[in-house]
Amino acid sequence: MVSYHDVRVEVPRAWPVVDGIHTGFCRGPFRQRPTAFVGPQDEGAPSCPLPIGTKPPAYDGVWLQVGYPPPGTKKMTTPSGQVVFRGNPDLSEYPVKVLWFHHVSLEIGRGPDLNIAQEIVDSIRFTPGAPDTSATGVCVRSPHPNVMPSPERVARRLVLDRGTIVLDPPKRSDSAVMFPAQAWKESEPAASYERYRVVLSRYSAKFPALDGPDGSLIPLEYNILAWVVYSSPRSPTIAGCGGWGVEAFDATTGGQITSDGYAPGP
Repeated sequence: MVSYHDVRVEVPRAWPVVDGIHTGFCRGPFRQRPTAFVGPQDEGAPSCPLPIGTKPPAYDGVWLQVGYPPPGTKKMTTPSGQVVFRGNPDLSEYPVKVLWFHHVSLEIGRGPDLNIAQEIVDSIRFTPGAPDTSATGVCVRSPHPNVMPSPERVARRLVLDRGTIVLDPPKRSDSAVMFPAQAWKESEPAASYERYRVVLSRYSAKFPALDGPDGSLIPLEYNILAWVVYSSPRSPTIAGCGGWGVEAFDATTGGQITSDGYAPGP
């Protein structure tokens, strides 16, 4: 039995229960190994390639997260008598069935054996006060991701993104025209699973660069006084729990220098 926000379903005992942030994007939420996911997928959606005329693969799985039925959905009664809202029946060829029940969205994979998906549908129940099922791969999240951390000055050199970015301590005489709150607002950080720092530094990067007369590269961004919003995952040892990033702004003009996300870190 897998419970989430008082809604429960029954799945095969061998299925692991995993944090919903590890679901997929472009080819559906499920993978070859049947899995029960609980909780939101709050990673930023990537740019998916255009489909090449083939349907997404049909895999078993279930995903429970907070969700509300969109306008136009219709009620459906499960074989066990539970009244749920269903997704667009015209999308029935899509190998994921979408239902809503007591403010929980349920996505159910319709794998090779459709009886498994049907048994999950028939097992849907509402159990007030039931504790959420513990999941593996849980990303540590901040309850207030939009609160700006206290600005700081870099005290020692930071080498980031495999050596392509260097943040050096600013000079004592350095004075920023741009306010740190502006850099924070412009970067629009909101990922609850990432940790943020707002730092004043001397920013240098290997790229972009021009070709020098001797064949060497001459960086275009070197020793710039900058406000940098530096992000790192709160759960760095768990793959899929965010990444590292740098949003840099020229502290004398307010112009953006770079927006760079990368992994692995720091």
